[in-house]
Amino acid sequence: MPFKKSDKILILKAATICLIFSLAILQQKADAQQMFVDDAAVTTERSFQIETWYGSRESWFLTAISPVKGLELGTGIGFDSRDDFDPANWILEAKYIPADLDERGSAIGIVTGMLFDFNANVEEVFAYVPYSRMILDDTSVLHINAGFEAIQEDEWEYELITGLRGDFGLTDRFALLAEVAAANFSDPFYQGGIRISLVPDLLEMDITYGEGFRRQETAPGFNIGIAFTPDTL
Repeated sequence: MPFKKSDKILILKAATICLIFSLAILQQKADAQQMFVDDAAVTTERSFQIETWYGSRESWFLTAISPVKGLELGTGIGFDSRDDFDPANWILEAKYIPADLDERGSAIGIVTGMLFDFNANVEEVFAYVPYSRMILDDTSVLHINAGFEAIQEDEWEYELITGLRGDFGLTDRFALLAEVAAANFSDPFYQGGIRISLVPDLLEMDITYGEGFRRQETAPGFNIGIAFTPDTL
């Protein structure tokens, strides 16, 4: 049964209250991830992460845990921002990064996952390799992704996915974000914005905008999100 609009508002308020309460008692690291190009890093070992963002086309609420070093398991729900925020799909994802980016200066790993509708039908299967490297005297990070996705339309369609992203540190609290990505090396899109450390090492906010290089393509549009990552439990 679809959520009523009043129910959605109550859920959003409850989530906000829980987040604010958590800020009062926990400390550690945050890493917002509404960008298409992923980083070669996982959330805090033996802890969890909550990410949520509003987008002009779609919005997400995601959770992830890291039960052992280098492994992150995540799930979440996507909402159609253009259709009264009705739940659209849900995701399962696993990410393995054996090296620590901050310690080694570079890292590489693998990510795989599946996207489902609410009838438990598989809509998408994906896998990609993220690579990240510290640059500019370790003030910034370069990320490269390469992989594939299989999308269920009338029949299965297969695409190569590639992307390049830079996180350019301005100060301890601000960073500029910029990325370009494409499927099958065609119809590329860009996204850029700013990352703000609201509570150092705990809560971050991304504000971004992106669209296709072709004029009629408006995805991914405007997005604003937060990521909350407590310390090891």
